[in-house]
Amino acid sequence: MRISKKMRGFTLVELLVVIAIIGILIALLLPAVQQAREAARRMQCTNNFKQLGIALHNYHDTIGSFPPGWMRPAGNNRESFAWSALILPQLEQPAMYEELQVSKRQFVETLEDIPGLTNYNAAEFKKLGETPLKAFMCPSDSGYNGDGQSHNNRHFNGGTGNNANSWGNSWHPGVSNYMGVMGHRDTAAHNKNSGLLYGGSSTSFKDIIDGSSNTAFVGERDTLDCRSGNWLSVRNGGGAGSRGVYTAVGHSRPKLNQDADTASGGIRWSNSSGCGEGFSSLHPGGALFLLGDGSVRFVTETIGHRWVGNGNNAHKNTNNGAYQRMLSRDDKLVISE
Repeated sequence: MRISKKMRGFTLVELLVVIAIIGILIALLLPAVQQAREAARRMQCTNNFKQLGIALHNYHDTIGSFPPGWMRPAGNNRESFAWSALILPQLEQPAMYEELQVSKRQFVETLEDIPGLTNYNAAEFKKLGETPLKAFMCPSDSGYNGDGQSHNNRHFNGGTGNNANSWGNSWHPGVSNYMGVMGHRDTAAHNKNSGLLYGGSSTSFKDIIDGSSNTAFVGERDTLDCRSGNWLSVRNGGGAGSRGVYTAVGHSRPKLNQDADTASGGIRWSNSSGCGEGFSSLHPGGALFLLGDGSVRFVTETIGHRWVGNGNNAHKNTNNGAYQRMLSRDDKLVISE
């Protein structure tokens, strides 16, 4: 006589306990996974900065100075190449550099001539300027258009060359999260500033009195909250505002990672103290900066911030914070957080 054994299944309580345990394990594991992913994105962003550092140094070796923050245009609302377009050959983009005619003339002149040229296709040229270049994109960033075009608030409508092609506000050049450090002064005019990359600048290593390891050359700006910029050009080389020179550079007046949520007491991104003219990132707690010696530093958003005045020598005021001192090349002040 055979005795059959009944298989015992899980009770409902046991099943619920198992599900609860699995849920707890996933909840514990998920932050670790997210942190690992962000660490990988931040590492790639750091590598981008290092490549920019090498490119800037190679440009200096070739030309004898660093590129200007943006080229000086003749008049307002005239597009001009940004520093990032000038180093395209050093970033292994010589063909794009030649096709954009960067070394030949002002960008606005090329744009104005397109409608009358038979060997140029306006749509293709527009698309060329919208090319996303990974060298200028931080993987942690979000909020840009398409697969890597600048934010809607950074369109080129009103620019002389843009208008000549009737592109309206549809032209969004390739996005860039990396803004040149123009220095202490909040000025869009072609006035001398205390940083490395400002309008018409031609600074060199001899101008970095504070030491290259103490001076920031390039910093981050995110697209989601602060509208970042683009690698190609400034729309108005003689103006500030949301579509002026701050699509290529930033200054030290805004706090690092300045909150842009006005509903919670933040400062609007387009304000002169807003993050759209300064530096920011979507990395938790701070942002990355390229220093003059080619190293990359993560600067915490709690760094001492005190911006004293907008005069020619305001950057040398001893009351300026550590952040302001780091973004100036010749204040002769000690940096201490």
